[in-house]
Amino acid sequence: MPDLRSLPSVERLLQTQPASEMIAAYGRPLTLQAIRSVLDEVRARVSNGGEPTVRLSAHGEALPDREGLLESARLMLEEWTRPTLIPVVNASGVILHTNLGRAPLSAAALRAMQAVGHGYSNLEFDLGTGK
Repeated sequence: MPDLRSLPSVERLLQTQPASEMIAAYGRPLTLQAIRSVLDEVRARVSNGGEPTVRLSAHGEALPDREGLLESARLMLEEWTRPTLIPVVNASGVILHTNLGRAPLSAAALRAMQAVGHGYSNLEFDLGTGK
């Protein structure tokens, strides 16, 4: 069984250029969580008698130690932050509420939302009554 002590520490991985790029793109807390998750996966695999290899690259080859760990963390971050809302065609026959989105918004409604959507608003608050 490979020696788990040979795995790089979280701190050592955070000090690399790829980790700095992930921190810039996704923030330190999420990058830290991804690196810890990857290391936990590898430790669990090795403890169960498996090999310490990490996820395969986009081309299908096993990646080496530190580079592989960091690439796995990057792939994990991409997966975690991938937008889940996508355009769909609502062919259900129900126009307003099908969980396939609500009725499409007009250009004017979208402009109005954009005008207030980038800051605080009274979305669910009546300014007149204070409720």
